[in-house]
Amino acid sequence: MKTFMKAFMLVLLFAGFFFFSTDAQKFLAGASMNGKWGFIDSKGSWVVKPGFDEVQNFSEGMACAKSGDNWGFISSTGAWTIQPVYKRAEDFSEGLARVIDRNAGKWNYIDKTGKQAFTEQFENCMNFSEGRAAARASSKWGYIDKSGKYIIPDKYDHAETFSDGMGRVAIDKVYGFVTPSGEWALKTSMENIRDMEDGVAPAKGKKGWGYIDRTGKEIVPAINEHAENFSEGLGRCRLNGKWGYYDVTGKLVIRFTYDNCRNFSEGMAAVNIGKSWGFIDKTGNLIINAQFDKALDFKGGLAPVKTGKNWGYIDKTGKMVIPIQFDDVLPFAGVD
Repeated sequence: MKTFMKAFMLVLLFAGFFFFSTDAQKFLAGASMNGKWGFIDSKGSWVVKPGFDEVQNFSEGMACAKSGDNWGFISSTGAWTIQPVYKRAEDFSEGLARVIDRNAGKWNYIDKTGKQAFTEQFENCMNFSEGRAAARASSKWGYIDKSGKYIIPDKYDHAETFSDGMGRVAIDKVYGFVTPSGEWALKTSMENIRDMEDGVAPAKGKKGWGYIDRTGKEIVPAINEHAENFSEGLGRCRLNGKWGYYDVTGKLVIRFTYDNCRNFSEGMAAVNIGKSWGFIDKTGNLIINAQFDKALDFKGGLAPVKTGKNWGYIDKTGKMVIPIQFDDVLPFAGVD
């Protein structure tokens, strides 16, 4: 009996530690009042008081923030971790962030100390994903590694971020995907494609948009007016002016009903019915009635909603937990 009780207590202790660790993740959201941005917590309290001209949400422990004409990076206390000296700056991804130096006028990458990661500079580039980043030093795109060297030659007319182990490229009006080593994973006859997510990519044919799988097979005929990337196993698509959602098998699981909609996030999606926005679940049930002038994604259990000119946040029952009061907001994001 004693042995059993000891084992039982250890299980409870482990479970408690697990749930404590999960619940302990800190979420903050950018919010604006009187023309200045700061960050709030899930209770609506200012963690970083408004004082910035613009912000982006936290990524890998830091957030882009703008002071005057310059961008830098701040910590979750609001202190500058990388001084605002850049013309432009984007989120950290895989330990590196892309920035435009005011003197050089080109893109390069910095690490979390603010040190330039390598000497190479680019006319345009993307965030790192799966160990590589699409970059264009002159007229053509390729993929670089974290030393700044091209590991996939710069020969493409366009290239995008790696996703699902594939990089989306275009060359001589041929759209397809390459492998991490730069070999063709898939060439298509489509007029345009979007990123591969959940093994499915939006693709545009002569008559419209549909979806293809990793082999290039059309799982949804390319006859729709628009198609967006998959998120949480569902992809939104528009036909005859209305939006619905397909699953990864190509089945229409939420019929074309909505005047507009957003991707699924945390099991729910914002949808527009007439002049108002509400939220549905993955079965298409309206969980939160359409009653807001605008709505964004759920993150950290809360979603931004707009009524009139101002924004607040609701929980997944539709309860307003942070009152309508902000000029502008961002969805919540994990700080760590």
